[in-house]
Amino acid sequence: MDKARGLLCGVAVGLVVLTAGMAALGQREKVAVFVQAGAPVPSADLEILKGYANQRCAVIGSVDVASPGELMYAQRATKSYLGNSLSPEGISKLAQTLDLDHIVVFRIVRWEDDITFRPERSLLLLGATSFLDTSLKFLISPLGLLFGLDKEAVVSLFATVFGPSGEIEFTTAVTYADRPLFSLLTADPLEAGRQAIEAALYQLAVVL
Repeated sequence: MDKARGLLCGVAVGLVVLTAGMAALGQREKVAVFVQAGAPVPSADLEILKGYANQRCAVIGSVDVASPGELMYAQRATKSYLGNSLSPEGISKLAQTLDLDHIVVFRIVRWEDDITFRPERSLLLLGATSFLDTSLKFLISPLGLLFGLDKEAVVSLFATVFGPSGEIEFTTAVTYADRPLFSLLTADPLEAGRQAIEAALYQLAVVL
């Protein structure tokens, strides 16, 4: 009898935990995420960033993210397209159609890939090879110039969270510069864009 009662208690506790988990899962908020280009962003990179923003928003914010298909349907059904201008009425219509708790908009305003020259790095390499003979120094001198080149990919964006009635709940600006080792070959605006979205989402998580 004691074993039976223990088994029944275990089953009851398991059911309570499962029910609580299902209830918590059902209470997850639903969010729509838009990524817009206010700067010359390549279309292929923009599509990658849209997918990345959806995935990371779901993970960091612990929310359900509306699919691209749902967003397309809602915009067509309500004739409310989120472009350069965002009207509270359009946002409200989208929120009502998809039963959204928040709409997150990332607007990329800077997308740059700059190359600069740092003479101190060139001088460092040329100084290190000063003991070589003249012919070798002549061959290495172009490498010294290349060693001084530095590439930096910079992306800036504004992130805004709208409520279901179209009011602004939170906004922030993020700038991220990607300048890894051997940056002349590896610096990438797409990576800078990912990191900027990631940093913004950690700030937006307090609202979602």
